[in-house]
Amino acid sequence: MPTVLFNIPLVHWVQRTIARMNAAGKDDFKTWSNYWFQTYKDLGGTSNNSGSKECPKHAAYALWRLGRISNSGKAFQNWTLDRVNKELGKNAAYAVLALDLLESKRDWSTTELWSKVQESYQQKIGEPSAKSEQGAIRISLGLFTEGQIVLRP
Repeated sequence: MPTVLFNIPLVHWVQRTIARMNAAGKDDFKTWSNYWFQTYKDLGGTSNNSGSKECPKHAAYALWRLGRISNSGKAFQNWTLDRVNKELGKNAAYAVLALDLLESKRDWSTTELWSKVQESYQQKIGEPSAKSEQGAIRISLGLFTEGQIVLRP
């Protein structure tokens, strides 16, 4: 069964946003935000809050920018976690950490994965993580489960 986020099929949402970005020749977050929301609405989304929620939007953007999404038109970027955190934000770091964990063990629940990501983030970045999962882990887990992730070369 396809992964759904806010009642929208996640892969369709991400891939259509990427297609819009690539067609426009853009890679900035502001344009991503506009296309993310527009795609959500085009796919039948009705909640302005869900369609513009920052955590999943930042996670999906980061995975695209870092070349972690299959057929994205982006080359794989091997940034350090510290750089991801500083330049793309915490939700980007959470998404990347989740993918790292999924590479070693593929059958995590969202709750288990989030707990491990929190622990890893605190160890590697030296800052407290968010207290609750707000979408970044679901983005990584959903895309990974549906075979949409580029693993490390």
